[in-house]
Amino acid sequence: MTASETAAQAPVTRLRSVWDGSGARWLFLPPAVLLVIGLVGPLVAVVLAGSAEHGLVGMFAQPFQSELFLRAAWRTLWLSALVTACTWVLGVIYALALGLAPAWLRRVLFGVLFLTFWVSLLVRTYGWVLTLQPAGALDRLVEALGLADNGLGLYQTTAGLVPAMVHIMLPYLVLPVYAALRGIDPAHLRAARGLGAGEVLTLRKVVLPALRGGSVAGAVIVFVMSLGFYVTPAFLGGPGSQLVATVIGTEFGRLQNLGGAAAMGVVLLVVTLGLYLLADRFGKISEQWERI
Repeated sequence: MTASETAAQAPVTRLRSVWDGSGARWLFLPPAVLLVIGLVGPLVAVVLAGSAEHGLVGMFAQPFQSELFLRAAWRTLWLSALVTACTWVLGVIYALALGLAPAWLRRVLFGVLFLTFWVSLLVRTYGWVLTLQPAGALDRLVEALGLADNGLGLYQTTAGLVPAMVHIMLPYLVLPVYAALRGIDPAHLRAARGLGAGEVLTLRKVVLPALRGGSVAGAVIVFVMSLGFYVTPAFLGGPGSQLVATVIGTEFGRLQNLGGAAAMGVVLLVVTLGLYLLADRFGKISEQWERI
């Protein structure tokens, strides 16, 4: 562990020493109860609903007998990967801009970024609906510029989902990368410049490798959240661009197929956990949470 990491862990170590001798471990009880009520309870209910209709083994097999689910699952995987890649590129650039910008501009950039958290997800999604719909803001812009006569036709298409999802997911990648950027030892940068490295070489050999942990952690967050994204795909996606979450919503809401929706939800959860454990096995994601 480096000196900077040791210094960062010192307050946590002192807090733990005080905590261990204070007899205040009962404070774990409220979050534990909240975890059981808000996560474990609903999860058990979903598993029971799926297994009651199809059996425990049949619950996992039933979704794969649906061609609609298989198409949605494939579309969800590659769209999530595409959104993660685009978010990673833009997120790293945005985090570098935050690190290099003067204080006043950094505050502006953070304000723009945090608008994603402050404004309701539904409101932001409606904003994209107004932007992408036929004769919407984007179509009027491209027509005014002479780039297309009848607009781009991105509403309710898979291509139209990408910019909206990237916009919503961007903070989840920028913040871990920026935290990693703040953790770079300035002495390393001075040493690189002192040895004759230019700005591009310093960025490639010193800065970007130091951001690897934060960028991997952020990419995993974005990918996992994209797998279960519902609101934005439900409003912006069309019949030919349904994701797993929208198929589950249709099965539960419109078709009243509680058992089928529960089975699909359990499969989605298992796949998501499996992909996360695989990423943790090779990318050491769990170690990055302690540094962010």
